[in-house]
Amino acid sequence: MNSELQRKHQDMDPIAIIEHLKKMFGTQSRTARYQLSKALFGSKLTGNSPVGPYVNHMIDLIEELEKVGCKLGKELSQDLILKSLSESFSQFVINFNMNKMDCDLHEMLNMLIDYENQLASEKKKGTVMLIGNSSKKKGKRKSKPKKKATAPRVGFQISRKLKKGEINLQVGNGAKVAAIAV
Repeated sequence: MNSELQRKHQDMDPIAIIEHLKKMFGTQSRTARYQLSKALFGSKLTGNSPVGPYVNHMIDLIEELEKVGCKLGKELSQDLILKSLSESFSQFVINFNMNKMDCDLHEMLNMLIDYENQLASEKKKGTVMLIGNSSKKKGKRKSKPKKKATAPRVGFQISRKLKKGEINLQVGNGAKVAAIAV
């Protein structure tokens, strides 16, 4: 304490000194609490941002609020984080709430990172990337008498079997697969 504050509090007991100091400097903690709560309640994860740094920031804000005297509790803290996630985490939120997960914020962060990695790997798997038509003709074709086409029935489509290598498909992992019917 500087000399002026010491002189003012010289004749006071410790409890009165603390109360007087709170009156003098309490507005800073209120302003800090307001700024922290404003940042926390207004946070929203944007579409392509990674979830790890975002949730770490949210946890830091929650811990700072607790330091200035505003304890949110585990459930409310988890709800705030879950509410602020993007729409791609909606299935995680449903599972988290239905299974009544009992974990701290850092364990929830690890679950969210695992879920994000799972989403990324699912997007990479099994998508058809390219449909190609091989134009090479192999050998002589035998001519067969042509049949008259009949009108397709309602709800059905005409299909035909393909020869090996006539149409190739390339899937997401780069493998080429021959189509057997169109």
